[in-house]
Amino acid sequence: MKVELKVNDKSVQAEIPEEQLKETVLFEQLKKLGLIEDKPKTGYERREECNNKKYYFVNTIDLVIENENTVLFDQNRYDVGNYYSDKTIAENNARADRLLRCLRQWQAQNDKVISVSDWKNDKINKYCFAYNYSLNELNIGIERKLRRPNAIYFSTSQKTEEAIEVFKDELLWYFTEYVQRLDEAQNG
Repeated sequence: MKVELKVNDKSVQAEIPEEQLKETVLFEQLKKLGLIEDKPKTGYERREECNNKKYYFVNTIDLVIENENTVLFDQNRYDVGNYYSDKTIAENNARADRLLRCLRQWQAQNDKVISVSDWKNDKINKYCFAYNYSLNELNIGIERKLRRPNAIYFSTSQKTEEAIEVFKDELLWYFTEYVQRLDEAQNG
């Protein structure tokens, strides 16, 4: 960060690395004046943004890999959302993504297809998972026309119940413990 300091009508310009600036009294004063913002980390920052030499990505078999090399793949991984500055966030997202893939596979192998024409027909119920945070329980949700991203839909409530039994532990983790960013308020 570039700063200009004035003392007795004389000024000097300096560049202070953000990590060093955060350790100074000046940082707190600049925050109070609204000149800088102490932005919380999310776990998705580029390594340059957090002065880190490493980042994490999830490989094709769901292992979280630490990478310290500056290679061509950095930008590619970042562009496809597979680039994390925090290992826990990488692990959480790998687990959540694996759950969604397994649910899609289970639905395809154990239930009938839900077509676009089914979605256009508001007389046909489509069933999905829902979590009631007031009651702390996993429920079955019903949709007719609203199709949400990353929601897995089933043709009957019975098929949804079967899927809940198969994936209950992972679904409970997903709805009660999964944190997708560092600054997310959890259990609050």
